[in-house]
This record gives sequence, C-alpha cells and structure tokens, in this order.
Amino acid sequence: MDVHAMISVGGNLDHVVPQSDTSSRGKRLFGRGSPAPQEIPKKFSIAILTPWNQQCGNAEFAKRLTSGFTSFSTIEPIELENLIEHDTLDSRWKQERYITKLIKQVRASDCDLVHIQHEFCFFGRARRYADRRLLRLMRNIRKPIVLSLHTWKSSMCWQSGKPWFKGALSAIYFKIKNRWMRRCLLAADAIVVHSKDTYAKVIKAYPKLRKRVFLLPIPVEPVVSDGVTAPYQKRPGEKWLVLPGFVTRYKGHRHIIDVMSGLPAEYRLVVAGGVHPKDRMGHEYWSELLSRIDEVGCQDRVVFTGFLNDSAEQAAVLRQADVFVLPYDEVGQSGSAVLADVLSYGRPIVTSLARSMFVYRHGNDTVYSSSAVDVEDVEKLHQAIVDAADPACSPRRQLHQRNVQQKFCLRQMASQYQAMYELVLRKASKRKVQ
Repeated sequence: MDVHAMISVGGNLDHVVPQSDTSSRGKRLFGRGSPAPQEIPKKFSIAILTPWNQQCGNAEFAKRLTSGFTSFSTIEPIELENLIEHDTLDSRWKQERYITKLIKQVRASDCDLVHIQHEFCFFGRARRYADRRLLRLMRNIRKPIVLSLHTWKSSMCWQSGKPWFKGALSAIYFKIKNRWMRRCLLAADAIVVHSKDTYAKVIKAYPKLRKRVFLLPIPVEPVVSDGVTAPYQKRPGEKWLVLPGFVTRYKGHRHIIDVMSGLPAEYRLVVAGGVHPKDRMGHEYWSELLSRIDEVGCQDRVVFTGFLNDSAEQAAVLRQADVFVLPYDEVGQSGSAVLADVLSYGRPIVTSLARSMFVYRHGNDTVYSSSAVDVEDVEKLHQAIVDAADPACSPRRQLHQRNVQQKFCLRQMASQYQAMYELVLRKASKRKVQ
C-alpha cells in the first residue's frame, strides 16, 4: 500500500518509504562520492498562510490543526487577506503589491517549508486573477510548498464521455479555464484534500499528480469547554436542533425551517453563527431567512446566537445539542469541516446527501456515524430528525461515532501531516544535492 493509501485509511506511515518521483524514471539520485541529502531536523518550522486574525472558518481550522503539531514543528503564522470584495483596476494594483509583500515575508522567514491554506477569495474575487496571483506567489517564495485545497469548483472537474466534437471543445475549454490552476498544482510539492470525493476529482483531472496528492480528513477533536458558561442556555424540556457556522445560503437553513411547524412544540432550531462579514450577499440571505421564519410562524422557536468569538463558549453552546442538522448543498471541504466539528460531541447527526457529508463513513466501523436524507423532502427530513432525537437512538451510531473520534483524532492526523511534511523535506533536500 502506498503512502497515499495509508493516509486515506488513517494508517501509520512511519514504516513506509515512498518511491521518489525521480527514481521511478530511472534517474540515479546519488553517485559514488555524492554528498548525502541533509537530515530532516527533529523539529522543523512551518509557515502557515491563512487569514489568522479574521473571522474565517479556514483560519479556525488552521489554528486547531496546528495545535497538534507542537511535538514536531514550530508554526510561523503569515496573514492572508480575504479579497472577495476587491477586483477593480485600482485594487488589482494593490493586490499585486500584497502578493509582493507576501513573497518578501515568506522569503525572509526561517521556515523550512510553506503550507498554504487555499481559498480562491484569498487571492482575488475573480478566479482568473486569483489563480495568477497564487502562481506568482508559489513560483517566487523558493521554499518547499504544501497546498491545501479547501474548494474544488465544478469548472475544475474533467468532463468525460461526451461525443467527439463536444468532447474536443470541452477539453479545449477545460485547459484554457484551468491553465493557471494547473501550473499552481504543478508548483506544489504536496497537495492536501480532505475528502475521497475531492481526491477522485483531482486525480481524474490531473492523473500525473497522483503521487503529490494526499487525502487527509479534517481532524475530529473536541474543544475544551469545561467550566465555561454557555451564553445561551437550553430550558428544561426543550430539544435543540443545532446548525453551526456562518449563516450562508449553501447551508440550507430553509429546509429545517420548513420542517419546524410539523415538529413537536419542544423542538428549537439553534443557528449557532452569524452572517460572514465578507459575504456580499449575506444580508440578502438573512432577510430571506427571516421572511421564511415569519411565513412558517416559528419566530419563538428559532434562536440565532450570532458569531461567537470564544471557541470554548461556542463549544458550550454546541454541547447542548440534541441533534445536529446539516442540510448543506455540495460545497466540498467547507461542509466536511463542520461535520468534523459536530462529530466530536457524540450527538446524532442528520445531513444532506452532499458527498462532503460522507467523508467519515467509508469504514465498516464508522459507516453509521451520521445519517443522510433528502433534505428537500419535508416528510423525510421530519422523520429523520424525530428518529435521531429519540433517546433510544441506535447504540451502533454511538459506537461508530467513537470509532470516528479515535481514527481521526488530532493526534492521529497530526502524525500523518508530519509524515507528509518529512516526505516533502526529504525530496527538497535531494533536489538541493542534485
């Protein structure tokens, strides 16, 4: 089993020595008298690029992930900006200066490698500009690069099976549309994705990158909230349906709101989040949501917590959930990140049929860690919620959630990141010797 397969099943990689890209092509890495590659330091430095100091799910993920890296690395945080609101001619010039500043900052650091937590909006509102800026950054920082892909757009997927003429046109369009991103992927020493679905899409589009792509699911690790008083308290007799995260359209709040009128009176919908400050359409969606609540007549049964800055306070709120409901559209890693978060609480979880909601259900002993339903079917969603809230809920679900928590805990996933980082550093060391 190769290193990627070991990572995908959560295996121990310590004994695996992957075949190098160059050796597979018959190249001799070291001749007699050649200097040996430099040894990897026991504790190396990683520059992590993400919007560290902003309200951003990507940054929250990076903070929680890197808290497990202390045994083998030191972390140098480098701030990215969210550029989704800016792509005028004036701001494009400013953004090029921003990329120049990033390049200088990374070059000046003492880090051994760079890990970019990628979202398109960190490099521009329009993808054609975002991809070019990312490529410029990657080609000029002169350090080994790991690129985590948190979004894989449908336009980046290779469409096969079309008639010859349409297939030829589709291939040309695909290459033109994705030419900059392809170069970015080729410039990376390792590429991280968090779900088998995304992994399959990347490999299908770029089969030559197979050896560089690592499937590393988002860790399932509880946030410590002992002794913390939740800012919102569940009243006696209430049952909480909790939907955490930013209030954005793809999360499908309306599906639960449509079900509320048919649920028993003790059920409450707790929306544990607020409108993203960078979401240009966020307030329009907020208005639509409130209008729908008014139409259904469940104003006294829907609670909005707003954005909770303290992670321990947020955890104290989420811990009161009776059922987590995630009626998401297909959004890739953004969905699986929230799924990983709620799996740490050991509560029943009802999800949509989006592929990102099945990330932790591929093992025989984790397959029933959550349940999926067609969230657009009001009756099916209603029944799934009632069944999940039943105190006699299947003990198999509890067992499978514990298995997920053990297999994908922060310690296990950190060891797999360490193996990947060391592989990247070894290859970089060999290149220097050559």
